[in-house]
Amino acid sequence: MIVLFVAGRTCVTKRLQRIAIVGAGPVGLEAALSAVEAGFDVDVFERGRVAENVRQWGHVRLFSPFGLNCSAWGRLALANSVDGFRLPAEDELLTGREFAERYLIPLSQLPQLAGRIHEDVEVRALGRSQTWKGDLIGQPVRADDPFRLLLCDSLGERTVEADCVLDCSGTYPNHNWIGAGGVPGIGETSALADDDYRLPDVLGADRSRFAGRKTLVVGSGYSAATAVVSLAQLAEAEQGTQIVWLTRSSRTPPMPRIDDDILEERDRLAESANRLATSNDGPVEWRRSCFIRRIERGPASEGVVVSIEGLRQLANAGDAKSSLEQIVVDRVIANVGYRPDRRLYEELQVHECYATQGPMKLAVALLGETSADCLAQASHGAEILRNPEPQLFILGSKSYGRDSRFLLKIGIEQIREVFSVL
Repeated sequence: MIVLFVAGRTCVTKRLQRIAIVGAGPVGLEAALSAVEAGFDVDVFERGRVAENVRQWGHVRLFSPFGLNCSAWGRLALANSVDGFRLPAEDELLTGREFAERYLIPLSQLPQLAGRIHEDVEVRALGRSQTWKGDLIGQPVRADDPFRLLLCDSLGERTVEADCVLDCSGTYPNHNWIGAGGVPGIGETSALADDDYRLPDVLGADRSRFAGRKTLVVGSGYSAATAVVSLAQLAEAEQGTQIVWLTRSSRTPPMPRIDDDILEERDRLAESANRLATSNDGPVEWRRSCFIRRIERGPASEGVVVSIEGLRQLANAGDAKSSLEQIVVDRVIANVGYRPDRRLYEELQVHECYATQGPMKLAVALLGETSADCLAQASHGAEILRNPEPQLFILGSKSYGRDSRFLLKIGIEQIREVFSVL
């Protein structure tokens, strides 16, 4: 307890808040350090290793420079605590692996966080200790009942309590589906594996899976473009490597480019992907305005059979005609984005956007932004991050739901704003 003497009388305050953080990724680690420095009792629960998700796409180079992906308090803590530690340069473009090894893992090893980060511990459910979802609807008094977290590790299940929860678990690898309408195509759940929805290391560890094979890439974002460009580079060295790129958008070329883009790597990727898609003599066959209806995995010699519906322009008319066809490929890369896993807080009062599945206040604010450049974003303040459930904050990429415009610099700003009100 903390005892304060105010105006000649004793005032007993509530003990320091216990904060539970879900996820030891970039935002979770930065939030933990900020919480400790603010005097809170903090525990971080990570179902894998520190920076687990970042390590899984470790071969991918970030568009944004290091200076946009780290906090001032994190840099200062490392400089003061680790003799001879050298931070990456502000303008350095790191791969995910370099980001983890040169910043995130050292951050997790700071003395301030000793004993506070619990790896290989999954948070399976989150609720209140004695208050159900339908109790005290929208009332701040719900905060008087501590959160109850159901944890699972190698020793089994247990529960812990906290006064405040920061969900920094992100969206990766909770993938979307490639079937039409966003629901699984017929056979998709059995024909594709979890690895098919991630970004493979085409030119490195996964090279043998794609060399000399025909690969279907599904998606119209930067992840899909990265896969297409890498596969095209592989095709230059490995005969028989073919790429079919499927986008549901009719946009031509497939990747939008931003005028005077200050992120040079992002613009270079978009330019390369567009050139490959529109070339008549390259290794990439681009299909636009297409929807996947069925996926079947045949014998090993037959590969994967994908049934697609596409809109084809008629030769002598301005309109289009729908057509059904099948294509046979050896591999599928389904880069169609990720979604938040909301099961964690389904017993709490969270107001969600019906389109993005992110918290409603922030989703509304994001819908009001008109710039196509995610760098033009700024965080929207602590009040926008509040939920009907008091003292629950969803931060990082999960706060954006299915909106893919999130940047780490926004997550850093969110942390600062949350602790301004805690």
